[in-house]
Amino acid sequence: MKASDKALQSEAKKMLKSGVTAPEFSAHFFGPAGKLTAQCATPADRKQMISSEIYRWLQQQLGVLRAQEAEAFNQETKALSGRVTIVIPRSLHAALKREATSEGVSLSELMRLKLAVKFSQSAKRLTKRRKSIGG
Repeated sequence: MKASDKALQSEAKKMLKSGVTAPEFSAHFFGPAGKLTAQCATPADRKQMISSEIYRWLQQQLGVLRAQEAEAFNQETKALSGRVTIVIPRSLHAALKREATSEGVSLSELMRLKLAVKFSQSAKRLTKRRKSIGG
C-alpha cells in the first residue's frame, strides 16, 4: 500500500472512531471536494483509483456505516406506534379540518403532508447551517 493510501486509511479510521455519519464519510472521501477526487486529475487517474485497494476498503467502510445507520433507524422506529396525540386550539382544529376538506384529503393525511414538508425544510436548514459552521 502506498504512503498516500496509508494516510487515507489512517484518516478514515480516525473518522470512524469519532462517530462520523455515512453522508459525512462519503462526502469527505468521494464527494466533489473529497480526498479521492482531489487525487484524480485525469480520467486515467480515476480509473486507477477505482480499481485500487484503498478505494475498495473505503467503499466497504462506507457500506458498514450505512448498514449500521439503517439498523439503528430500524431499532429506533420499531418501538414506535406511529400515533401522536396533540392538543391544539379548537380554532386551529377547525381551520385544518376546512383545509383538509377543501383539498379532498383526511385531516390525518393533511397533517402528515404538513409535517413532512416542514421536516424536509428543517433538515435542509440544518444541513446548510452545519456547512456554514464548518461541520
